Amino acid sequence: MIDYCDILLLSFFNGGECHFLMNIYLDDCQSAVKFMLGQVIDIPNLLYMGGNFNIRDTEWDPSVSVHPAASQALMDLADSLDLMCSLPVLPVPTHYLDTDGHANSVIDLIFLDMSASQVIHCIKPDLRLLLDYAPLLVNLPISPENICFSKVLKCNSDKEDAFLSSVNIGLCTLNFSDLGSVASLDSLSKAVSRVFTNAWEANARSITVMT
Repeated sequence: MIDYCDILLLSFFNGGECHFLMNIYLDDCQSAVKFMLGQVIDIPNLLYMGGNFNIRDTEWDPSVSVHPAASQALMDLADSLDLMCSLPVLPVPTHYLDTDGHANSVIDLIFLDMSASQVIHCIKPDLRLLLDYAPLLVNLPISPENICFSKVLKCNSDKEDAFLSSVNIGLCTLNFSDLGSVASLDSLSKAVSRVFTNAWEANARSITVMT
């Protein structure tokens, strides 16, 4: 869907639909935003866009009083994707520098789906350890899933051949000559069931099904 070195698009299924999360890194030329704005890109169910955008703007960084053209391009991109800029619960810097003459700044941002009930996130400078960047935490609106487990046999696979072979061998070992009583019929039916069950358990593959 998007083939660009500074853009990572992740997908997952929830509620029977495919949803997307997008991470972006912006260089000094804002190449990724320019690329996105220059394409006709439709990303349905995009819940999140975040990353290091390398743009300082008074909209999200109160320590500066500028609104560069790069910020407007970023906001235009977010609007085209039906996203809006998330607000931090506590507005603190996201990028920390120990270099003299360089102030800490807010250049890591999160944009969320406009339909989200809360468009907020948390900045956690206490969790950055020795890194220059503080982690950003956000809750996304994901519906509960009913998860069940099942087993399948892939058609025309080696496992299907092994299953059929096991059934054939198992049935050949049974005695079908004594069918003169209800008890013998019941015993034989249970034996046939065991042959199929054992062959299935030995060769079927477990899968996870979400509904």
